[in-house]
Amino acid sequence: MNASTPGVWLCLASALFLLTTQGCAVSKTNSSVERFANEVVNSTRRANTTQDLKTESYLTASKTFEMETAVSIALDNNPNLTSIRRGIAAALEKYPQVTAFDDPMVGVGFFPSTVGPDRGDFAYKIDLKQRIPYPGKLRLKGEKTIAEATAALSDFGSAQVKLASLVKSAYLELFFTHRAIEINEENKKLLQEFKTITEVRYSAGKGNLQDVTQADLDLAKAEHRDIVFERKLKVAKSRLNTLMGCPAGFPLPAPARLPFMLPLPDKEILLKKALDENPSIKAARFKIKARDLSLKLAHAQSYPDFTLTGSYNRAWSKDELRPFIGISINIPLRSARLRAERNIAEIKLAQANSDLTAKENDIRFEVENAWQRLKEFHHSKKIFSEVIIPQTELNLKAARAGYRNGGNDFLTLVTAEQTRVNTKLKYERVLVDLRIMEARLLKAVGVNK
Repeated sequence: MNASTPGVWLCLASALFLLTTQGCAVSKTNSSVERFANEVVNSTRRANTTQDLKTESYLTASKTFEMETAVSIALDNNPNLTSIRRGIAAALEKYPQVTAFDDPMVGVGFFPSTVGPDRGDFAYKIDLKQRIPYPGKLRLKGEKTIAEATAALSDFGSAQVKLASLVKSAYLELFFTHRAIEINEENKKLLQEFKTITEVRYSAGKGNLQDVTQADLDLAKAEHRDIVFERKLKVAKSRLNTLMGCPAGFPLPAPARLPFMLPLPDKEILLKKALDENPSIKAARFKIKARDLSLKLAHAQSYPDFTLTGSYNRAWSKDELRPFIGISINIPLRSARLRAERNIAEIKLAQANSDLTAKENDIRFEVENAWQRLKEFHHSKKIFSEVIIPQTELNLKAARAGYRNGGNDFLTLVTAEQTRVNTKLKYERVLVDLRIMEARLLKAVGVNK
């Protein structure tokens, strides 16, 4: 081994140290990052193709299905959630990028005047360089990335809450359309009975032709409503299918029932829960954290970065002068650029705080509006079930009896029947709207169940 060998080994050792340091910087992922990655996997797991096929098979084989089933299917299969899932995964992948050192630089050169058989010893130079950011910069970048990814995860939760609310509304509209069709079928049967009565009375000389004509006209209107409801039924099915990630024309079974009606909740408790747990509020708070870290990082840009240098220069005649180790720093003199970067970070932090305030105000309004509407529908349900529905039934019963014995005309009977039909439809609408308001209230709170 000649005298130059230790210098070469020193340079190789320096290169190995720099590469190992960089590898550690890339692979070093703290426990909080690992926990977050597991949370992302668990929170955004998507059903596979096999599950999709099972979903379609289940719906095809069932005569009815529950609202909770529709929500569950949508949360697993809705394609609009896929892009958000991938966005979160992409945000998480930024962590090893922003926390890693730059690639080391390796340079090799020689001195042309030493090349040739009569030129003496061949002289060359090996350079190794590694840029190392000022302590704390990479940590800030990593924390900022995690905060942004956590905000994206909360946005995903918010999207789930919104989707669940939309699915509930679509399911309830589908239920109402089925009930409207059933009520119209009852109405047609009753109108057919009225028509028979008018024909019998007219044949017996106790009625007139106008009553028969009116009965035919009312029956034709009821039959036309079948066409209208059929169109609404197909639209409602298509809407729900789309939300569940199924083809628009997929043959859905009928909704099983209305969900159990909840008692009117305490508004103040709901509001506090909403401001604490709504995913959109959580996302806004993590965005503030990310903007705050951006501001700290902007201030840290004023601190210099380091560059470690190792070289071996064969041109030096003395062996002890050939190895070289040094360090250099950059000098952040561009004060205008650094000041602008800090100003931008401060503005974005203030913007994020304003966004949180606006979101909190929106949540307060949503809770207040949904709660007041829910209170109104609870009262409407009580009035309809205890007063209006029983009175319309009695009115129709009296009108039928009066028409049979000649106490009133056919118009009074038909009016009583139409009032009964419209009242039943309004009552069903109240029952559905009450559940829709419950869903909107849960959405404001941040619940996707």
